[in-house]
Amino acid sequence: MAMTPARLAAFERCPRLLWLMRFRPDAASVEENAEADARRAAAQAVKAEAQRQCPGATAIDPGRGWPAAVAATRAALAERRPVLNAAFERDGLCATIAIAMPASDDRWRLIDVRSATKAKPEHLGTVATQCWAAEGNGLTIASAAVRHLDREFDLPPGGDLSGVFAEADVTDRIAGVVAERSATLSGARDVLAGDEPQTLPGDQCRAPHPCGFHAHCGASLPPGPEWPVSILPRGAGKRFAARGLEDLTRVPVDELRSDTDRRIQRATMTGAVEHDPAGAAAATRDWAYPRIWLDFETVSRALPVWPGSRPYEQVPFQFVADIEEADGRIARREFLSLDGLDPRRACAEALAALPATGAVIAWHASFERGVIERLALGFPDLAAPLTSLADRIVDLLPVARDHWYHRDQRGSWSIKAVLPTIAPHLDYAGLAVKQGGDAVEAYLEASAPDCAPGRRMTLDRALRLYCGRDVEAMRVIHRRLIESATPTGGAAVWAKPGSAC
Repeated sequence: MAMTPARLAAFERCPRLLWLMRFRPDAASVEENAEADARRAAAQAVKAEAQRQCPGATAIDPGRGWPAAVAATRAALAERRPVLNAAFERDGLCATIAIAMPASDDRWRLIDVRSATKAKPEHLGTVATQCWAAEGNGLTIASAAVRHLDREFDLPPGGDLSGVFAEADVTDRIAGVVAERSATLSGARDVLAGDEPQTLPGDQCRAPHPCGFHAHCGASLPPGPEWPVSILPRGAGKRFAARGLEDLTRVPVDELRSDTDRRIQRATMTGAVEHDPAGAAAATRDWAYPRIWLDFETVSRALPVWPGSRPYEQVPFQFVADIEEADGRIARREFLSLDGLDPRRACAEALAALPATGAVIAWHASFERGVIERLALGFPDLAAPLTSLADRIVDLLPVARDHWYHRDQRGSWSIKAVLPTIAPHLDYAGLAVKQGGDAVEAYLEASAPDCAPGRRMTLDRALRLYCGRDVEAMRVIHRRLIESATPTGGAAVWAKPGSAC
């Protein structure tokens, strides 16, 4: 396996990751491999667009083999023209540079293209490796940059993407890293020459994205406590783990800094649900009728495809709204667009037709509010009813967080963590679409021009069931939150905070 900037970056993230990529690629999880594939596809599309915007450049064809690519690069550089996919080899490391631009005085500007919306710390090592490889082939580097997507770019009518990129000069930030590249490369080779490193799982397993080998590395560890301190939200358990205190049930209660952490520990140790129905009822008492229980499904693309949209903008292609009257009657409104056209106008019109009064209830409501506010900006003629909806949004998540905790949530208040502790029969496992990522995949498949009508109908039903389940889950959770303590039929006992099991 030839060393590349990406593999050297893997080594710097975790030596074990590099070793597993080389010798045990089969040990990566299927799910995280799929996520990595999606990231790579987005990155390739963004890179292709950036290179398309370099007219007159010489493109090096990597398919001809590495020696031919290096020779073609040498010839193209001699002509002092922009070079795409410039190929360099130094000390056995093979580096490809997305864009090499001639600068003054026979120097060159090297540009790495990223699908992110800013230059991130994890990009710098790769750019440093590219510069190191180029310098080893006689190039004098004037500057190095990361070309990334501009989140504020609005796609104009006609779809011209020429303004979609911004650029961050990283020349000064990578200078020290370039100087250490030979030593880093030597360290990576030493790892590949030995047995699998026994690097312990840690923060490197989660950032900058989940590692596909996390399960493999964890399998060799002795079993940890049933209730680890990592359950505590917002990283509150790290200070205990650093002291070797891994078991949440053994943490002294007076060392827990928040009421939330104390509730989590108490529920974990007693098996009793932390439930405050009076507090939940008081928090939601002023939610006016008709109550509109609302959930969106959205799709975001690195490169915008519809005029007026931005990189990674969450574009709604579906919503379900259950309209609940004061007497308990419920009417469902739905919107779903699978024709592949821009769904925003039709979605905005459907939203504007929802009741003009009453609370709009969502889970993690800032997301729904943001979707609606962007639609209001995009369609001024509908701004009044859409702004009214956005202004009436209330959030069920903090109500659940403040007034409910079951130890089976394991520190999470996502709707999919809370729902099984309240209504286990409303399980997502039996649905064809089980989570947001599945919904996006279903949308992309169904809206593709070559999707067969029968398959599109199947996906239509699956999406409606999934989004509808989210809305039903909110209503069921709210009803349980405000009810008096009632047995669930499980092992846990319902109790108000502080009560005995």
